Amino acid sequence: MKKTSKKKNKKKSNQIYEQYPASTVFIVSILQLLVFVAGLYIMFTLHWITGILFLIFLIILEIQLYREGCVNCCYYGKRCAFGKGIIASKFFKRGDPKIFRVRNLSWKDFIPQILVVAIPLVVGIALLISRGFNVLILIAIVYPILSWFFLNNIIYGKLACPHCKQGSICCPALNFFDKSKK
Repeated sequence: MKKTSKKKNKKKSNQIYEQYPASTVFIVSILQLLVFVAGLYIMFTLHWITGILFLIFLIILEIQLYREGCVNCCYYGKRCAFGKGIIASKFFKRGDPKIFRVRNLSWKDFIPQILVVAIPLVVGIALLISRGFNVLILIAIVYPILSWFFLNNIIYGKLACPHCKQGSICCPALNFFDKSKK
């Protein structure tokens, strides 16, 4: 009986979702939102103007993601792992799924996402040095780094990509990061 339940669990973990469970979207969204919140905390601690500028930067990045990716994804109008398919459908009209499939990514495409962590990291370290130790600044520096190296493996490796219908069709990010194809 235990062998049967293990087989069922294994099949379930490889399931491709037409729509992701709300619990997955909630967990993934909170973990990623905390990276933004940590960066904003650091930037607002420096000065309210740097906080506003960083917030504008984050908004522009999100809009760009919706316009260039989400509108062309098969999860447009549906609950993807990140909850962005539904949001995209509320603000942008449907794109062309063929565009999603043919896009090639390079490291330069990820520079804005790297800056989301790198800018607050540098500013946070400068704040710790210039203004003295602050446990909240330290947490706001450490969380995004931990997210990059540990939580993203869980998010993309366990919760999102293995269940993604778009990934089974064609996903430029999956193609870029999939080490088994290289």
